[in-house]
Amino acid sequence: MNDRPTVAPAKPVALVLQGGGALGAYEWGAVSRLVEAGYQPVAVSGVSIGAINAAAIAGARGGDIRESLSKIWQAITLPTLPFVPEIFQETLSAFGNRNFYTLRTDYLTLASWTAYCDVSPMQRTLAEICDFAQISDPRHMRFAVTATDVGTGSSVRFLNTEGPIRPEHVLASGALPPGFPMVEIDGPFYWDGGLFDNTPLKPMIALLTEEEIETLPIVVIDLFPGSGEHQPIPTNLVEVKNRMMELSFENRFWESYGVSGSYPDYAAMLKALDEAVPADSPLRANPEFAGLLRRRCLKNLHVIPSEHVAMTGGLDFSAAGVARRQRMGWEAMDRHLAEDGFARRERAQ
Repeated sequence: MNDRPTVAPAKPVALVLQGGGALGAYEWGAVSRLVEAGYQPVAVSGVSIGAINAAAIAGARGGDIRESLSKIWQAITLPTLPFVPEIFQETLSAFGNRNFYTLRTDYLTLASWTAYCDVSPMQRTLAEICDFAQISDPRHMRFAVTATDVGTGSSVRFLNTEGPIRPEHVLASGALPPGFPMVEIDGPFYWDGGLFDNTPLKPMIALLTEEEIETLPIVVIDLFPGSGEHQPIPTNLVEVKNRMMELSFENRFWESYGVSGSYPDYAAMLKALDEAVPADSPLRANPEFAGLLRRRCLKNLHVIPSEHVAMTGGLDFSAAGVARRQRMGWEAMDRHLAEDGFARRERAQ
């Protein structure tokens, strides 16, 4: 007789992680709570800080995702300075972040600068904490990050199902100008993928198997939810820049695909379309039609929205700020789990 306790099998899930600088601590909290609840990511796509979180998840040494995320965020969280008010602690990242980036000081070459910072510290941090051989193995976990080709302006995705992933791919995904330098990968130069699309759902759809399209929960951590609610009109140049950045990074996926209603309704329409098109129709051989049908996976979407936060929060790597957003993400996912969010979606299907 086997008296050992039965361990429940991990529940598979896919993760879509947005960019947003220090706001990415919200993703840390949300994913940690999801893993605590027994969910195991089988595919993850990320952009910018979401790409860094994705690397920590797929490259977690020993498979300990919570520990890996914790190490990344401990490394890039700024230490608290004694006797300095919290409002000033929130701005200290303007002077650098020793495990993330440093300010350039080679002023004699200023005329040829294309960025203000050097991100080689983050390259070392990623290599130290993340197992890139593991990240490159799609049998372990399918992985994607996106970047923007500086020359063509097009969005480019790097998938481990198509080739090895290196720290440069993650750095390219987060190379937000003019702060961070463009990254050269095999010839082309890349900037932050969030400049083109800050919700990397498209590469996630490409990673899914046919079976997963029907059943796999896809969790989107939405750092910039476009609620449609009226936001205050900017009254100075700082507020103008912040609002411009917020609008740039808000979730544009639904508008880009012409989704006028809810995504479950959109997925239901695609299912009806699939059933209406005859099996021998020439449309079945059209890659565009096949790609359209893959979007049926949107019925499995679980969006975990953050509350509205000013874009300046993306620069707040203070210990208090990071801990606050990590806690908010944990609590938001906890509420989704407590409300039986995953099971409700399954029953609705």
